[in-house]
Amino acid sequence: MYETEETQEDLLSAYFEKSAAAVRHSFGRFERGLVRPTVRYVLESFQKYPIRSTFLATYATLSALPVLSFIGLSVFLFSSFIFFALCSAILAALSVVLFCGFWFACLLAFFLFLSIPITASILSTYILLRFAFIAKQESSVRSAVSQWAKETKGQFLKRDPGEKVDGDVQRESEGETLMVGSIVLDTLTPSGKAQNGAARELDALSAAESLRVEESS
Repeated sequence: MYETEETQEDLLSAYFEKSAAAVRHSFGRFERGLVRPTVRYVLESFQKYPIRSTFLATYATLSALPVLSFIGLSVFLFSSFIFFALCSAILAALSVVLFCGFWFACLLAFFLFLSIPITASILSTYILLRFAFIAKQESSVRSAVSQWAKETKGQFLKRDPGEKVDGDVQRESEGETLMVGSIVLDTLTPSGKAQNGAARELDALSAAESLRVEESS
């Protein structure tokens, strides 16, 4: 364990020495390549041209602060204008999107409320056309109304297959029923048709007897 700690310390010290050597080398090159030649040139110019060198040094010293201030102000102005331009663009785009989104939501709400009467009118038209078709097929209005009511309840009210409708158990017909769109075509066998005709005659007789009883009473 101690050996590993000593190894890590040796590695860290080696990295530190390499980094320090690289920094010293860089500063040495900067000093030898720029600082020393500049200082030598300034000293030589002061020795050869003292008046001009003094004037240039004074002018550079006095102009350093305005130059740095101008550079800083320019950077600040550029950054400020870019920032305000981006904020203005984002706010403008957000305002336009919110405005369009508001009218889009209003349009969807209008379509929602408009769909209710349109749906009701379509369903009413379908129910009336279906009643007209059933009344055209049936002989009496009473049977047409009864069949139309049962069919309408079966279409718009969900019921279980074994549930009773109007107190009567659903009866299975002796044939097949062909659905074509909203038109029901009964393809019954001859025996089934005869039974349906007999049932209709019994219904008519029972209705006539009930009317006679009411009139006599």
